[in-house]
Amino acid sequence: PSQLIDRIQTVGADLVRAAPQELCIGNIVRRVLHIVREEVEGLMREQENEGSAQVAGDSAHEAGEKAAPKPTLGSFSTAPSLHHLLAAAIDQLREQPESFEMGSAVQEVKQPIIDGVNELIDELGSLVHSIAEQAPEHIHAREVILTMGKSRIVEAFLKRVAKTERQFEVIVADTAPSYEGAEVARRLSEVGIQTTLITDAAVFALMARVNKVIIGTHAVMADGGLLAPAGTLAVALAAQHHSVPFVVCAGIPQLTPIFPTDADDFNVLLSPAPVLSYDETGTLEVDAVSAAGAETEAGGRQVGGEGYAADSPNPVYDYVPPELISLFITNIGGTHASYIYRLLAEFYSQQDIHLRALNPTRM
Repeated sequence: PSQLIDRIQTVGADLVRAAPQELCIGNIVRRVLHIVREEVEGLMREQENEGSAQVAGDSAHEAGEKAAPKPTLGSFSTAPSLHHLLAAAIDQLREQPESFEMGSAVQEVKQPIIDGVNELIDELGSLVHSIAEQAPEHIHAREVILTMGKSRIVEAFLKRVAKTERQFEVIVADTAPSYEGAEVARRLSEVGIQTTLITDAAVFALMARVNKVIIGTHAVMADGGLLAPAGTLAVALAAQHHSVPFVVCAGIPQLTPIFPTDADDFNVLLSPAPVLSYDETGTLEVDAVSAAGAETEAGGRQVGGEGYAADSPNPVYDYVPPELISLFITNIGGTHASYIYRLLAEFYSQQDIHLRALNPTRM
């Protein structure tokens, strides 16, 4: 089992290194490692309990067979104390270490590990369905729901309510510059849901008539914060200002046991072309030769002449702090951001938080 754990850690570290922004990859590797460690530790505890019981019984039997003087009126016999029994048990365990070698337990843990991994695969396959089945408990008749981004979980969540013939309205932000919201709005309207497509800039204005915000996410960090599509932070702040519940649909594999010390480490910057096309840059009169000019007191970068350098970042994700989140809906039920640490402790082992390749030649 120790060799299996080392092998999984090495392969997992390689996978994470290949795609560091895809946090679900590392989470699945950690889940598999947790399954292996749990089965091995369970077998070790079982062997220790059986061995301790057997040794204690043998010690008590040997102590009872020792010759003792017959009791008289002025004397009485005593049974061996617990201290002596434990001491004898420890001595016998030290004399028989081979019965607790991990190599002999490989065959005993092999099938339980395979069963645990198969259960994990089944969980991944039914994850969207498990979350969607909770939808009727959270969306009621004549409510107005706001969502943004393209999330298969949220789409199934809303469609599940539509099957109950419950009348409600969905407002979809277009999620510029990808404009994924347009496709989501089309799919929802096809199943009979009253859908309204708005621009991202109109979110704050319409938030006053919204009952709930329901969104998906890329990952849930260890502090309960989100790594969600760009623009989600603005929606969360608008929801907080209008006291609108901000609900996040996320599966357990999206829970990441890593704290976002620097959210930019997990972000991706795309081409600025969707934000600022190449044809539009000509109107900025940017002096490319002096583009690294000195910073002005106003914070801009003067590049010479009358031109100014223009930065047009196009990040993929926003970091949303946990205090802006009202509820998480996972495939095992609802939870608050303050209880994320308990789920992390249940599904991940502490020693697997940081995956490292043990073979230096593969680094």
